[in-house]
Amino acid sequence: MTREDKMQLWQERLQHQKDSELTIAAWCDLHQIAQSQFYYWQKKLTAISSEPDSVIVPVSVPSSPMALVVETPGGYRISVHDASAMALLPQVMKYLP
Repeated sequence: MTREDKMQLWQERLQHQKDSELTIAAWCDLHQIAQSQFYYWQKKLTAISSEPDSVIVPVSVPSSPMALVVETPGGYRISVHDASAMALLPQVMKYLP
């Protein structure tokens, strides 16, 4: 079973439990699933769904020797002082959370 298949299966299980109006303990007992496993997937899928989408915004480089400073929502701050380093900015931004 692939990672995506597992995620889909657990999304369905979480929704079924919610729709059943049973407590998590009762639903897990009924379906012979460990509550710890249920809570693990609940936390994992909730964290994934609440992650903000990344946005890359094109910028133009000023002709003056000013520094470009980029601040990300995750708290990272990148200062670019050299126009030749500007070409690396998209690759750097891609790896930031």
